[in-house]
Amino acid sequence: MALLSMAGCAAPPRKVVTHPPGTLPVIYEQSTAHSTCLVASAVMAANYVLDRRVLTEAGVRQELVARGLDETRVADIRAFLAERDLHLVVLQGRLDGEPPVGLEYWLRNRGYPVICVINRQSGDPAFNHAVVVIGISSNPDRPGVDIIHYLDPSSAEPLHSVERAVFEILWSGGDHAMMVVIQPPESGSGGTGSG
Repeated sequence: MALLSMAGCAAPPRKVVTHPPGTLPVIYEQSTAHSTCLVASAVMAANYVLDRRVLTEAGVRQELVARGLDETRVADIRAFLAERDLHLVVLQGRLDGEPPVGLEYWLRNRGYPVICVINRQSGDPAFNHAVVVIGISSNPDRPGVDIIHYLDPSSAEPLHSVERAVFEILWSGGDHAMMVVIQPPESGSGGTGSG
C-alpha cells in the first residue's frame, strides 16, 4: 500500500458533524483537493490522539510539498507523523474484534479512530478513498445488524452511517487496508499525560 491514488477527494462545503452516541469525538477535517483524503484522514486521527487540533490538512499538505513528499503515499504520511512522535500503524484489517487487525478491537478496546481505505468502484485502485471510522453501534431498526459510522473528508455530508455489510463491500474494494495513528507511551520521567 505504497500509493493511494484517489479520485473524488475534492473539497465540498464544510458542514457541522453531530457524532452518534458511543462514537469517538473526532474533529472533522475537510479535504481541500482531489488527492488529499489520506492527509485529511491522518490529520483527524492524529488530532484525536493528541487531544487537540494541532494539525490541519492545508498545513500538512504545505509541509509535504516543501519536503518533496507525496500526499498520496502512505510511507510519506508515516514519515511526516513520525517526526511528530506519532506512529502510523498500517494493517490489512477485518470487521471483528480480534487483535491485532480487528476494526472493532481498535475502536472499542483501544479507543482509536481507524483510517480505512474504501472503494466504491471495486477493482479500480484509482478510486481508493480514505475515511475515518469513529464507531460501531447496534441498529435500532434491525436488531443484530451493526452500523459503521465514519467521517468522509471529501463528502458534502461528513458523517456516514452504513450497515456492516455495506461497509464490508466498500472496504473490501480497498483490500481492507486500515491505518491507526498512535502515540507511543512516554518513557522515563517528565511525561505530561492526563489522568
